[in-house]
Amino acid sequence: MTSGVALSPEVGPATTPPSDTPVDSEPPNRQWFLLRVTGAVVLGVWLIGLGAYSTTIYHRGFLAEDFATYNQAWTLIGRGHLNPYDTVFHSYSFLKSDFELIIWPLALVHLVFPQPIALLWIQDLAVAGSGLVAYLWIVDYLERRRLARWPSVGVAAVVLTVLVANPGAYQTLSFDFHLEPISTFFVLLAGRDLWLGRHRRAWIWVGVVLLCGSFAAITLVGLGISALLAGRATRRQGAVLIVVAVAWLALISAVGANLGSDIGLYAYLAGRSSLPGSGGIVVLAGGMIAHPSRVIHQIHARLPNMYVLVKQVGVIGLASAWGFGVPVVVMVTNALNSNSGLINQAFQNAAVFPFVLLGTVMVLVRLAQRFRYGWVPSLVIAVAVSIQALAYGIPLAPANVRWGVSQIGPGPAAQLRKALALTPPQAETITTISIMGRFCARTYCYWFYPDGTLPVHSHQVVFVFDPANESAIPPSSPTADLGASAFVRDDLHARVLVDADGITAFEWLPPPGTTHVTVSTAP
Repeated sequence: MTSGVALSPEVGPATTPPSDTPVDSEPPNRQWFLLRVTGAVVLGVWLIGLGAYSTTIYHRGFLAEDFATYNQAWTLIGRGHLNPYDTVFHSYSFLKSDFELIIWPLALVHLVFPQPIALLWIQDLAVAGSGLVAYLWIVDYLERRRLARWPSVGVAAVVLTVLVANPGAYQTLSFDFHLEPISTFFVLLAGRDLWLGRHRRAWIWVGVVLLCGSFAAITLVGLGISALLAGRATRRQGAVLIVVAVAWLALISAVGANLGSDIGLYAYLAGRSSLPGSGGIVVLAGGMIAHPSRVIHQIHARLPNMYVLVKQVGVIGLASAWGFGVPVVVMVTNALNSNSGLINQAFQNAAVFPFVLLGTVMVLVRLAQRFRYGWVPSLVIAVAVSIQALAYGIPLAPANVRWGVSQIGPGPAAQLRKALALTPPQAETITTISIMGRFCARTYCYWFYPDGTLPVHSHQVVFVFDPANESAIPPSSPTADLGASAFVRDDLHARVLVDADGITAFEWLPPPGTTHVTVSTAP
């Protein structure tokens, strides 16, 4: 296939054009088979390590509000409550949060294994699976380009090392459970099948991606752009993909199922402090078109953050059609959000890493094959990119792992597990935000807000406070947790369940007719 764009397509050199026939239809080749098996084994072992890391975090109890909301929905659906309410962020149907329909089929896992740790293991599978799909796509590309054996082995080895050393993977797993890593896995599957010419199967993966909510649909817009740029063979599919993704986003907005997306954080682009409900996207688009300088200024301000994301997988990958669409759309969407945290959170940018890495390989191999001595600059750039990625990832990835497992020590973790075991299944829970995740496998759960008023739905309310992990979540503080703990014990006369290693937990039986409680933090 050929390309009419400047970005690097995936075709071979003009002197020896490779066949456009999908690679898997050609006779098996031992070299490529061994490369694929090696990658599967390496990433399979990596998956075991990721599972161990997530299991440690789970048992330490360092799971906050995002894990809480998915835990609540996943558990309630698994128990037969097919329209669960999200009480973690707001009291509305989880369906309206972000139209994340995939939680319903994922809840089938609850029927055979009703433990919330399953969510973290599913996320581990998605992260390792994304690495595997990206690696297999790269091997497919090397085979289609007929790269010699030892260069192929070298590329494969570097790719596997970068995947395992990528700190973004560990940052993703350190912070709760999210659907962005899940959707990234299926976006990669869809992209690879589009590239291989398996268009029908690609659309199956596209359908699964759409079930992952509005941000996943935005990611598909990026994949459609890549397909448009990659050449005639995928151009039509790319155009249709963009139309489908935009239509899905419009549907989500029209039915008011994007309440959890907080589109108001983009309102400044339209010169507003907030956006109307179902018409918010139209108002936002109009404001961006009328005042493009706001967009340009914001992206320019966030370029350093975007560079941090791509430097660990090779900045040059953005010059490839397949390494351009998804990363740019994802990063720009997050960069334009007034909440600076989104462009800095690895899970929110999970799709950036595998696609830029794929694009990096495509650009370098094409450069090496296109020119007579192209392997010289290609090798120099490859070495520079590899050194940058590994120098950034090798020291940072272990630091991320140590950080994740050290947030809650063994002593407090044991007390949190004791508090969880003593919490009745039907009880409402009000807890410190950083440890609320495991306590939310129930109908009503809330995070403690200093001097805030919370609804009371149950005849039993369990309060759990962890002052040591409260300082990072303003406006609360360790002092507020200590004051609230004293109030619950002395003023509400709640029964002490746990009081050790800095963890306090209480069971309160509200008087009949109680509908709300205000937890004072005054000394």
